[in-house]
Amino acid sequence: MDKFEELFLKWQNSYNFQAFIKDGIVDSEHYTTPHILFVLRDMNWQTDRDLRFDLRDHGSGWKTWNNIGRWTKALLDGDEEYPYDMSIPQRVEQLRRIAVLNLKKEGGVSRAQGDELLESVKTQHGLILEEVCLCNPEIIICCGLSSSGMPGNADLLKNYVFPETSEWMQFHSCTFDREWWYYYANLTDKKIPIISFCHPQVTNLSGYRGHEALFNPLYRDMLEIRRKFL
Repeated sequence: MDKFEELFLKWQNSYNFQAFIKDGIVDSEHYTTPHILFVLRDMNWQTDRDLRFDLRDHGSGWKTWNNIGRWTKALLDGDEEYPYDMSIPQRVEQLRRIAVLNLKKEGGVSRAQGDELLESVKTQHGLILEEVCLCNPEIIICCGLSSSGMPGNADLLKNYVFPETSEWMQFHSCTFDREWWYYYANLTDKKIPIISFCHPQVTNLSGYRGHEALFNPLYRDMLEIRRKFL
């Protein structure tokens, strides 16, 4: 049994989950340096599931994973040309190169409930930190901003998971009239940047909507993150 499976067994034995979602390094043979960890909230699924298998073999569903596939290409390849083609083969090729972590391991409905998410992170922060360490990332992209009273993913990590972080810092978007916030966390004797970014299914950001007006500029911002942090 590898270390991820040992951790997941301990996790499941500690809590009465109705549906446990495994995640982590998608494909260890293709986990490209620099290691990138994408942090999401939870998964819209009501039975046990291994997300790593879904991403490795099928690319999972397109709505979330098309853009994460694109962002992976921006971060790891620095390709200036926006990748319109995110068909299943293209998606699988990119997603095999990353690690993914859901803060709430119990599957749920399509929209995470703020109180349930917060309680999960508060009570399971030690296990979340263990999984982050197993992924050994050089950068963490937190996909989910604060909204409607729900803390953003990066806020949850800063407040409950990492014992020591820098103060919040910011850089200006390449396209949008907004700042992207980040901080550094100490992890296994190194400092890694943690970026607070939007969810890949975002439909409106700073008044921008649609494929060309929204997703292409987000890709440009990921290229800027590569330049600044990788």
